[in-house]
Amino acid sequence: MAEQRDIKYVNREFGDFKEQLVEFAKSYFPDSYNDFNETAPGMMFIEMASYVGDVLSFYQDTQLQETFLQHAQNPANLYSLAYMMGYNPRVTSAATADILVEQKVQALSGSSYTPDWDQAIKVHENSTIKSTSEGNSSFIIQDTVDFKFSSSYDPTDIKISSVDESNNPAEYILSKKVTAMSGVINTTTSTFASAEKFATVNITDTNIIKVLDVTDSDGKTWTEVPFLGQDTVFDEQQNTSTDNALVPSLMQLKKVPRRFVTRFTSKGVMQIQFGAGIIGSSDDQFLPDPQNIKKFGDKQPVEQIDRAFDPSNFLFTRTYGLAPSNTTLTIRYLTGGGVESNAPANSITEKDVVTTTATDSTFLDTLTFNNEKPASGGKDGDTVEELRQNSLKSFSEQKRAVTTSDYTVRALSLPPQFGSVAKAFVTREFNQNSIKSPLDSNPLALALYILAYDNSGKLITASSSLKNNLKKYLT
Repeated sequence: MAEQRDIKYVNREFGDFKEQLVEFAKSYFPDSYNDFNETAPGMMFIEMASYVGDVLSFYQDTQLQETFLQHAQNPANLYSLAYMMGYNPRVTSAATADILVEQKVQALSGSSYTPDWDQAIKVHENSTIKSTSEGNSSFIIQDTVDFKFSSSYDPTDIKISSVDESNNPAEYILSKKVTAMSGVINTTTSTFASAEKFATVNITDTNIIKVLDVTDSDGKTWTEVPFLGQDTVFDEQQNTSTDNALVPSLMQLKKVPRRFVTRFTSKGVMQIQFGAGIIGSSDDQFLPDPQNIKKFGDKQPVEQIDRAFDPSNFLFTRTYGLAPSNTTLTIRYLTGGGVESNAPANSITEKDVVTTTATDSTFLDTLTFNNEKPASGGKDGDTVEELRQNSLKSFSEQKRAVTTSDYTVRALSLPPQFGSVAKAFVTREFNQNSIKSPLDSNPLALALYILAYDNSGKLITASSSLKNNLKKYLT
């Protein structure tokens, strides 16, 4: 029977390994080898084995360290851990600025002397203007500027520019404010033959901010989602109801079988990944209603009360989106940003590529742009420590909606184009007289009460459009 060797597993460094190997040889091979002089040939083999053990221990410690976000140092590992924690690392951050857009129009002759709205033009989104400061940073207008449209959320200011001999208005200046973001629009294409599950496209460029849009050869749009399992996104529709001054847009849920996700590598390369589905389907809009899935009947009123329907994957799809095939995708993405894009005030005035509805250069020549305040927010990419801290912060937040305070914050965070919630109050207490169905008696339900502002800033009862938008947003 083989002799049991007394082996210790606590050695971690070269000296410990060498000392233990010498003791091991003295204990178990006293007759075979007993020359432990530093110059002896046998000591060379003992020291080489100790060297290998020291190196293996180092890499073992390093690999373990790289699995913890608090101690990882390798940027590639930090990026993977950040995405796992729900944080999207930033290669660069774009600067933003409030741009004052102005246009001159003539006054209508006659008794009214009101602005001639037929001369008012529309500046399309993604129009480009430049800064005259050092660096000549480009800025992109994110939203459409329509001087003919005015509401409490998107007002058109009117002031007299000049008067005629009778001191009647001759010209007006129309002005609007819009947000512009620093960056340059770039375009690349990628051709797909046969469908490939989870196909990935790499965009190698410097300072990539984000993907603007992806369009295939048939003109169909692919939509970016936070994760491929999410098959619906919010779609903005113009509100034609009587409360459109308070709620300019209606929120719809749109099914997006053509979708993709983006992520960055530690080298600044953007990866665009598509789904695994092969068979196409329509992009029809729909309004999910739990009662269309399973009604809470009178016989078994609470049989489905603990059933959780995921609004981000309401159809329980398993394909994670379609895989592109037999098509060429045109990808437009934004580059730029950084500290150098923080332009000073009154410097973003130069027109670059401005697309408008103007048919006469006279109207276009009166169009001006200016940033009355400096552009800010431009920043270089995350450092190693910033990436670590932002990832820990993102994981602790988790974008949750569990407590009553969470629901209050989410209600007040409704995007302004879908209406503005002035006051919100969430409670678990109900008026028992108002309970009309078994669904209302759900012990896990919450009651949310909201108020809104009118055009003069006074509190009013929230309109039905605002309530419907908030319901869809909270899901």
